Amino acid sequence: MKEAKETLKARILDGAIALFLEKGIANVTTRELTESLGISRSHTYHYFSNWQVLCIAALDRYMRDELQTFSQQIAALTSVQKMEQLIENFLPLEPDAAWQLYSSTWQLAIHNAAYAELVEGITEEWSGVVCAIIEEGINNGAFRDSDARRTTRQLVALLNGYAELLSVRPTAEKCQMVEDDIADFVQRFVYKALCSSE
Repeated sequence: MKEAKETLKARILDGAIALFLEKGIANVTTRELTESLGISRSHTYHYFSNWQVLCIAALDRYMRDELQTFSQQIAALTSVQKMEQLIENFLPLEPDAAWQLYSSTWQLAIHNAAYAELVEGITEEWSGVVCAIIEEGINNGAFRDSDARRTTRQLVALLNGYAELLSVRPTAEKCQMVEDDIADFVQRFVYKALCSSE
């Protein structure tokens, strides 16, 4: 019985994320979610006390799954390859529903403490992954000896800023400019010597 309940709860969360990716968080209702899943509203509110709790649980699950997937994908790579994958992962070089979902969540966090807590937690975890990549590169001699935490903050801020820029009508020119600017930053402040992959 417990497994069935957990399966239904996961299905509700996954269904919410699918709709958020398709329509945006603000454009999805409880009714739409329950109709798409073929369940009653009472099922939804049995597991989640209100719509915001459900939304945050769904976003948390989705974002942590993305982080875990990324961490697994880069585990066997060299430090430089990990950095290249990180940069590629962060930048929406074409219209990207996932990036729009992150952006919407960040906007909600500006005025809502529960969303702010979610955003701060996810940001801290992603920063931990970035910092680990930088520390590994410093330790193996591929990256400059620097304050890894400061470099992490700088790099994450740079990536988020450019991702925001690219989320609105990305063009080939914008994408190329962003790729060139980030490559310049990484070459100047992260990599020890010019390198494209170890």
